Amino acid sequence: MNGQRSHQMPADQNREFDALLSRIAESCAQLAELTPTWTDSAGMDRRDKKLKLISDQIQAIRHQMDPGKHEIISISLGRPDALSRFFAFNFVESETQPLENLSSERFFGSGVYAIYYAGNDIPPYQPISGTETPIYVGKAVPSNRTAETAFDQGPVLWKRLREHRKSIDSGGLKAADFRYRRAIIQSGMEGAVEDFMIRLFKPIWNKEFKICYGIGKHGDSAQTRGNKRSPWDTMHPGRAWAAATVEDQASQESIVLRIDEHFKKHRPIANKSELYSHLSLH
Repeated sequence: MNGQRSHQMPADQNREFDALLSRIAESCAQLAELTPTWTDSAGMDRRDKKLKLISDQIQAIRHQMDPGKHEIISISLGRPDALSRFFAFNFVESETQPLENLSSERFFGSGVYAIYYAGNDIPPYQPISGTETPIYVGKAVPSNRTAETAFDQGPVLWKRLREHRKSIDSGGLKAADFRYRRAIIQSGMEGAVEDFMIRLFKPIWNKEFKICYGIGKHGDSAQTRGNKRSPWDTMHPGRAWAAATVEDQASQESIVLRIDEHFKKHRPIANKSELYSHLSLH
């Protein structure tokens, strides 16, 4: 085989390998028989993730057996995230800008943006201060989903960043401690690029990670909807409509603990060199 190790596997190991393959094949056949009878929808996601992990492990073993035969294609526009990676490369090439200097003069365009913490006053956020890991990633889409120019897309990125700046001010945070990046991109691609960047950076203010979400809320009414206060508003009280809410979704202590556990599990991307490694198509 191409790229195969030069030595032969001992006969006893050959037999053991083949026996394991037979057991895997039998197990797969049994799983296939059980699949149509599944009714436990609550466990489907868990099972699917486990199957995906096993599938990836088997593919890694095939590559290990014969790297030349199972070489991974580095660049393929057929990959679901390929175009998103190219947009992300362009995005991170731009320099971050001070959020406090966000111009009152509007700019046009839709796309994606990221907000970065660069301060020293909030201990739970220190692991990402000054790094390439944003604290929040978002998107702004145009009302005209087929808009072909930034002007036609409208000033939606500008408006969204201004909303976040106001929330940060209202929450008692210093705008000077935050920076941002923005990228105007093709209409219709905003969601795919945002999703890729959220999976890449795992920002703690994004709702997907259920840690300190809520900055994107626009003003729920606690009286009419009975909402509990978002973790973001618990950590950074000050928005008037959130203050009217009686109960927190989580205590500040538990939110801080979640943040600490998140950064231990997902080490922040410290610099551009690490970031480019994460963005490489492999």
